[in-house]
Amino acid sequence: MYLDINKMKNEITIRDILNHYGVNLKSNGQNRLSGSCPIHKGNNKNAFHVDLNKNLFNCFTHCGGGSIFDFVMKKENLSFHEAAMKIRNIFYPQHYQKKQHIQLNYQLNEQYNHPYLKKRNINYTLARYFQMKYCTSGFMKHRILIPIFDFTKKYVACCGRTVDDRITPKYLFPKNFSKAHYIFNIQNIIPSAPKPVFIVEGFFDCIHINKNGFDVIAIMGSSISNSQLKLLKDLDRHYILMLDGDDTGIKAMPIIGKKMKQFDLNFKSIYILNNKEPESLNYDELELFARNI
Repeated sequence: MYLDINKMKNEITIRDILNHYGVNLKSNGQNRLSGSCPIHKGNNKNAFHVDLNKNLFNCFTHCGGGSIFDFVMKKENLSFHEAAMKIRNIFYPQHYQKKQHIQLNYQLNEQYNHPYLKKRNINYTLARYFQMKYCTSGFMKHRILIPIFDFTKKYVACCGRTVDDRITPKYLFPKNFSKAHYIFNIQNIIPSAPKPVFIVEGFFDCIHINKNGFDVIAIMGSSISNSQLKLLKDLDRHYILMLDGDDTGIKAMPIIGKKMKQFDLNFKSIYILNNKEPESLNYDELELFARNI
């Protein structure tokens, strides 16, 4: 579902959000506010600061800071997409609803429990977290839509996975979208954290490894571009390269590994054999691979 994140960033201020939640802060210099934190509701009256010029907040004792989206995420315990949807519904209650299907040229079934998702062992909660919905019309008809975001959490495209394998292509991307410039699920990866990040080929591999509690991203294929390598470099994490166990994946492993070495990335390679895919691995297997990083 399309959300114009930039539009909301430009038009909705942190003061608007605070007013919506009934937060009263004192003026603390030009275009600055301070007071008790409205998120964790502590007693420190100087813990929470707002910079109206930068449209940012920060809680110095507990909650951290960020943008209007971060505030709603922390306040309501929501995902980024859920927070953005909530903001959209508050400040654009009808305008956005009418506009989004025209921009995307397809219509969504609002259910997260399509039989194909159940077949792939994706329950309602998981489908909702990744915002996967079934498309009922338009050029993505009869496909499960999988939204793709950039590292700033900006929506960039949807990929459509057919629910009928007789329909080709199996995965359909919008025209003029270059998947080589993006990495699936990168918006949920924290830079410079100590845990390893699995690198897999596909969306469903990524979703199932995430379900098991591990950090994971998908390069959306069996090759990697310089743009994607630069994104990995910026994340500054340790990686576990683990592609599909078919001929294509096994042949791609050393090629991608060589490129990762050229970018001086910290990683190890895990080969899966016998045509298995990462989505088939259970928690214990993944935990074993993630040890001793």
